[in-house]
Amino acid sequence: MQKRIALLYDFDYTLAHGFMQQFGLMQDLGYNNVEDYFKECEVLSVDKEMDMCLSMLCGIVEMAKKQGKVVTKEYLKSFGKDIVYYNGVLEWFDKINQIGAMYGFEIEHYIISSGVKEIVEGSSIAKYFKRVYANFFAYKNGEAFWPSQVVNYTSKTQYIFRVRKNVLDDLASLDKINAKMPEDEVLPFKNIIYLGDSQTDIPSFKVVKNSGGLAICVYEPNNDDAKKVAQKCFVEGRCNYFAEADYSEGSDLFSVLSDYIQTICKNQSK
Repeated sequence: MQKRIALLYDFDYTLAHGFMQQFGLMQDLGYNNVEDYFKECEVLSVDKEMDMCLSMLCGIVEMAKKQGKVVTKEYLKSFGKDIVYYNGVLEWFDKINQIGAMYGFEIEHYIISSGVKEIVEGSSIAKYFKRVYANFFAYKNGEAFWPSQVVNYTSKTQYIFRVRKNVLDDLASLDKINAKMPEDEVLPFKNIIYLGDSQTDIPSFKVVKNSGGLAICVYEPNNDDAKKVAQKCFVEGRCNYFAEADYSEGSDLFSVLSDYIQTICKNQSK
């Protein structure tokens, strides 16, 4: 029996109070409005039918060129330090880890995001994640020149199975991730929790929920439109639960997750 539980998080509007590019990167590239920033990413794409993640990565490089800036790993990481998080996020990981530890369980945290991996790696909460799966660049002589990995709304599901099988690296290899493994070596879906916020998380919600795990759609506090999206995901059966993105102890979200984790721990400790 595996005494581990995996929490998988989207990042933008799930943990962060906005898009990660809003906290310094887009301003450094000459934009103050996030809609204008992403629209320019589209315009700079060679092909308007480009995947949205490729369009975003292309936009970063092209906008930086216009500003006379060089996109390096450290340049991108520098914009992670000022990200604003929802209430309770900074304390969340230690508190949840403590709940697991009470029962001898390890709580693993993973990011599965269509944002920029390098920015997440520069954030104050990066230390809590076992792996960060997100879009990132390949570098030549220290400068970004091509997308190395793309994580869009459907390819996010790949990483759920990587976590299940504990095949966390070798992203270009199909052998390990597709290999048949003994069932007792694979993390049960009931030990997997997925948190996201929007339609881009629906494929992941469905994989986790329909396989016996817990899928929760969170929404930005005081945002009726975001709440309607989350509520719709729940009503349509895409997720198990929806809740305001408040990670502080005593919140609805904290209570639901801590109760679920304790139930798993107690049942599997018998």
